[in-house]
Amino acid sequence: MDGFKAYKYYIAVKLHFTTNSFDVFVNPNVKGSRDVFESRNDRRIFENLARRFDKDFDLIQFYVANFAYGHDATVYSLGESDRNLTLWQKRKQSITQVFQADCNTIILHMEKSKLKSVDLFEAKIPELLKLYLGGHISIESMCILEKLYGYLDSWKANTNLLWEQEYRRICKCGPFVKYDATKIDLINSNFKSELEELQNG
Repeated sequence: MDGFKAYKYYIAVKLHFTTNSFDVFVNPNVKGSRDVFESRNDRRIFENLARRFDKDFDLIQFYVANFAYGHDATVYSLGESDRNLTLWQKRKQSITQVFQADCNTIILHMEKSKLKSVDLFEAKIPELLKLYLGGHISIESMCILEKLYGYLDSWKANTNLLWEQEYRRICKCGPFVKYDATKIDLINSNFKSELEELQNG
């Protein structure tokens, strides 16, 4: 790998996360000029990244981690970028535990606030959105819950989308979040039962 290739990967991931039309899973390639790249003031950053990451996959994960956590320009701040990558890798390795912990956080919040399960997804300002924007729920769990409950379309229709950037980020991050469906389904089964108790209680 060289700096130009590292740069093109960056642009592809950036377009994926920051535009509605581009999907890196559909079209992973982006056009670019090596001459233009050579004239960039930041080309050494990408040359250093190319030397640092032996495998293309690892560099792509580095970019994805930072865009997923909302730090679009952290490629220019390697300390923060590395912390994001470490967190991304840690959550990937323990995604079942992350989801379980987030489900517990949701139920505890709902019980403490004496809320019904309908408030989680369907309130004017859904409690799940509040928890996510407050940093209490991981984007990984938001992606899993979207696959299980499909809440994003209704949110888009029922909010003024002041949070449009976060809406896009959750949508775009989803395909990168991998998990064991059997384990997640078991957690979700218990989660749904607890939500039903809240609604009926």
